[in-house]
Amino acid sequence: MKIGIFVVGAFCQAQYRNAVSGHVQIPLMAAKMLADAGHDVTIITTKSNQADILPGDIGQDVAVHVIEHASRNWPQKGVRISKAPKHVWQLFSFLRRESFDTVHFFGGSNTGFILGCLKRLGINSHAFFSPVKNPVKYTSALSHLAAKKVFAGIDKFIATSSYVRDGWRQLYGNDRCSTLRPGVFKNMPMPRLNAPKNSVLFWRNAGYQNGADLAMSSFVELAPKYPDVRFVFAVRPHDVFEQDMLELEKRVANIDVHIYPYDSGVTLEKLLEQALLVVQPFRKLSINPQMSILETLYAGVPVITTKIESNAELIEDGQTGLLIPPGDKDALTQAIVAMLENRSLCEKMACNARPRTENLWNWQSFGKELVEIYENTIS
Repeated sequence: MKIGIFVVGAFCQAQYRNAVSGHVQIPLMAAKMLADAGHDVTIITTKSNQADILPGDIGQDVAVHVIEHASRNWPQKGVRISKAPKHVWQLFSFLRRESFDTVHFFGGSNTGFILGCLKRLGINSHAFFSPVKNPVKYTSALSHLAAKKVFAGIDKFIATSSYVRDGWRQLYGNDRCSTLRPGVFKNMPMPRLNAPKNSVLFWRNAGYQNGADLAMSSFVELAPKYPDVRFVFAVRPHDVFEQDMLELEKRVANIDVHIYPYDSGVTLEKLLEQALLVVQPFRKLSINPQMSILETLYAGVPVITTKIESNAELIEDGQTGLLIPPGDKDALTQAIVAMLENRSLCEKMACNARPRTENLWNWQSFGKELVEIYENTIS
């Protein structure tokens, strides 16, 4: 099969290659697996001015084609309208010229909308879309009907969580919507035997959506009560609570803050190895599944997170972590205390974290079932 895989912004700056977004990890790994299986694969993507490289090893057999980058640069969000027409035209022209058997777009609803439009404009490839979130809820009935007509041109919707699959099923039916559960893109080593663990870790962007303010409130309350425990933030730069975290680090002796790229000798792997547990009190998920939770569980560390969107598919409550209500600082604090006061519970969850997760979320099943979906649709 000749396969084109599209994802926005796959290129990154060299210093951020180990902090690549989850929306990029899944299509890059899909491309590598398909190429390793003997298919002719091209990644179609965009590249911002600051980006240097593709993260990870996608293999020499995967071709890469770059088109106009229309997205705003982090920390800004959205699309640069002046760049969008060129972006879509270059994408359309390349897909028409290459005549792929299959094109597979990964991303949000806007990405899927573009794929549906391209099908309407006349690309002949079979079209697959892997949405990271539920369909957009349009404010008018006319917009809803227009969008539904555009998306109807897509052959299959392949979600990476049951939560998102169910959202698209409501519009396009069971037969056209399925779920493939990915593994993790990064190599997440298990902790060394008898490695000392003495920290509670928050790692993610330091924003409201990720519950960074809730983690700060809980850490400030708990740090004096547990002076032998380190309360650690490991965050990307330039987000809303970064300066507040740095101020906390100055005021509270056992609160540490690491801004990516971390200082020499500090790595996410080492931080996870030292962590008794990770807290990720999301109010809203940027993608489903949330890859930072999946990566943490693969590293053998239990997670306290919120019972929203696809999180309950990742966490077995009481077995690999704890699920709490969103936006509830007291529930977060109580969950942290419960695990700090019951180390045997913490150890049980740590032992369960990787094997129970890997059983359901892995690349072997993902790659096999992806090819089956392609072949069944094309035939």
